[in-house]
Amino acid sequence: MLTAEIPDLLAVADRHLAQSPFDPFRHYPALHADPPLWQGYWRQRLTQLAADPHVHFLTHDAVILAVRDSTWDRNHFGFGMATLQVLLAADVPDLQQQLAVLLLEARALLHDKQVRFVSTRVNGDQLPVLHALEDAGFRYMDNVIWPVAPTAHLPDDPDPRVRVMNARDLPRVVELAQRWAYPRGHLYCNTGFAKRDVDSMYGRWLETAWQNQTPLAVIEEEGHVQGFFQFSVEPEGQTPLGYRYGHMRLLVLNGEMRGRGMGHALFHGAMVLMKRMGASHIDSGYSTKNHVSARVHARNGFASAHEEVTLHLWLG
Repeated sequence: MLTAEIPDLLAVADRHLAQSPFDPFRHYPALHADPPLWQGYWRQRLTQLAADPHVHFLTHDAVILAVRDSTWDRNHFGFGMATLQVLLAADVPDLQQQLAVLLLEARALLHDKQVRFVSTRVNGDQLPVLHALEDAGFRYMDNVIWPVAPTAHLPDDPDPRVRVMNARDLPRVVELAQRWAYPRGHLYCNTGFAKRDVDSMYGRWLETAWQNQTPLAVIEEEGHVQGFFQFSVEPEGQTPLGYRYGHMRLLVLNGEMRGRGMGHALFHGAMVLMKRMGASHIDSGYSTKNHVSARVHARNGFASAHEEVTLHLWLG
């Protein structure tokens, strides 16, 4: 069914969601409830997606896909770009056939919207879905580990070099983002993107985050900002898993300052700031290629909750 209505989607969830082992938040720390809170969070995320006019749903008996045409990316890169989310894919005998049909419908929908590029992330254990995406022409780019850590053990104050960003820091933060973002991110891995366009994307991303009042931490050394960390903390009273989560999203450090312990100080300091803002747990994400980041996460008490595979598709 193309562009399905919420009641149709919820009917699919009522039949299959409880038995699905692949929801990204199923293994996050959460308060006990019956049904488990991750199921309510799934429905909450579905409602939020449905409120976005750029999102279209495609569904069959046991599969729900969400396709979003990204205006922000289209404006930056100069061509149509979209994301595909596999919200639910139950373990039924004809799953491969259902996915094949819906992926063809998704391709037709995106063609009508003049979209040239699609990205998706899928649970690394969901092999039938991964294989269906490969059959539809998607190509592997990278793996991302999503780990979680509690904050109770953290001190009350961060490293004195770490503080919350202010407006005067913005030009320097944009400069750092454009020059020193992780060079093996999935868009850098795709030769269809010019490096300069991905570099500038990170600068615009930080400008947008600042305009949206997303919190950022910075670290200073020798009188200059040498790195930043973009993060968020769930508003009080909006805790779908029962615990209040902070979310780590983007760390960038001046490459000329590496080897001085500043990366760990910034990482740990951002965690402390999130604890101050009320987070009892923090989640993060890092590429399996980024072994430095893996060590920093392990050193700070993070434990993996799930893994996702990133795939790309260019449309003719």
